[in-house]
Amino acid sequence: MSANSVIDSKAHAAAVQRAKAKWGIGFVVFVILLAAVWWLLKQKYDANTTPVSFNFVAKFEKEGLPPIEARDLQGKPFDLNGVKAPVIIVNFWASWCGPCVEEFPSMLKLVESMDGKVAVIAVSMDDDEKDLRAFTKLFKVPRPGFEILWDREKKVMETYGVGKLPESYIVGPDRKLIRKVLGIDNWATDQAKEYFALIAAGKNSPHRE
Repeated sequence: MSANSVIDSKAHAAAVQRAKAKWGIGFVVFVILLAAVWWLLKQKYDANTTPVSFNFVAKFEKEGLPPIEARDLQGKPFDLNGVKAPVIIVNFWASWCGPCVEEFPSMLKLVESMDGKVAVIAVSMDDDEKDLRAFTKLFKVPRPGFEILWDREKKVMETYGVGKLPESYIVGPDRKLIRKVLGIDNWATDQAKEYFALIAAGKNSPHRE
């Protein structure tokens, strides 16, 4: 065997060892990442773990909704205590959120049909003011009973424990939380109108399927 062959064999063996070492490190990293993902999913979906949002719901049911520290489209600070309607829906949305756009018309119809008994406070999560204003122009809001606020710094979203859009909070005359709605809903059905009429009349936490 020539000297060159010996050198080539040693080089090949060294290359193989390096490849095995890289594969071993890659496998260890993969296992660690897999374990991390498993742990995160377990924390999120474990039935024995109380969701963080539940803490917000329980607090709002007991103490009422916290102030909404946001401004309207004219830059005026919003005062939740200034809303006179017996029923308030605080809705978190964004112009880029498809389901939000889909449910918006039914919210408008609900407000129009309830003769001042229901008010919607629509808190936008938009980053771009141009997108927000284009959306409000399209739907001709704000209007009586339908307020538009811009949570530019996402502070209200944090205060309310919003996880994804859309999310809505329904409160009655005492301003305590009656129901949190996750995702899209049809707010203008006859059943919905009856439900909100009961709340406006002071009925205790009527249940809506």
